[in-house]
Amino acid sequence: MSRAKPQVQVLTTGGGASKTGRLASTKKIVEQAGAKYGEELLTFSDHEVYGFMLNQTVQPLIEWTEGVTQIILKERPTILLTDMVEGYNSSHDLVAYLTSIAVERAATLGWHIPQVFCQPLTGASDMAWGGKLAPVITLELTLEEFDQKLSAARGYPELAEEVENALKENSAVSFKKECLYTTVKGASILTSLPEPKPFYETFGELQVSRGKFKDVIRHAQHLVPLVKTIRAAAGLSVA
Repeated sequence: MSRAKPQVQVLTTGGGASKTGRLASTKKIVEQAGAKYGEELLTFSDHEVYGFMLNQTVQPLIEWTEGVTQIILKERPTILLTDMVEGYNSSHDLVAYLTSIAVERAATLGWHIPQVFCQPLTGASDMAWGGKLAPVITLELTLEEFDQKLSAARGYPELAEEVENALKENSAVSFKKECLYTTVKGASILTSLPEPKPFYETFGELQVSRGKFKDVIRHAQHLVPLVKTIRAAAGLSVA
């Protein structure tokens, strides 16, 4: 963000199923990096998005995706960076799917983005899908940029625990570079996952057994049909 100073669009307020949102902290981080926090689109709580997936509620997501499409047509970006499909967090995977729809639809309406990248959420940035994927771009941070990155991460109060866990699980120096990837070549985005069973399904089953969740969000049962419906509404292939 500090190098390219892009416009940043957000789908959820963050915070998980039961926590309060954290948009204020997100906006602060974006603006500290000199980027623009996009105000044009509606944002939803994580609880609302989980409900959209479980109940196959498509209209709010259709509207959000169309909003991204219109921003692309207006801004005519040459680079777009989105979440990666990792099977770790269903909401992050959903963002990747919706962004892909917006990019495809924008191309049919007059603007093809030359470079579309995705970035992993978990683990070392150069080990996406457990090392199964090779990055197409690696950005080496200067010492100043690295210090700014760590300071920004540690200055995000709602993610303090996640940040410290990430630093325990991976060496701090592994975060001194940013690796960008493209969609797996020759594979359908809706059937391409690092593991046959996404982590969010296993975690969801555990939370249900503990009485914390009522239902489990599943890739084949919830995300795939939801995204296919949204693709159809955008006039795109659902095969």
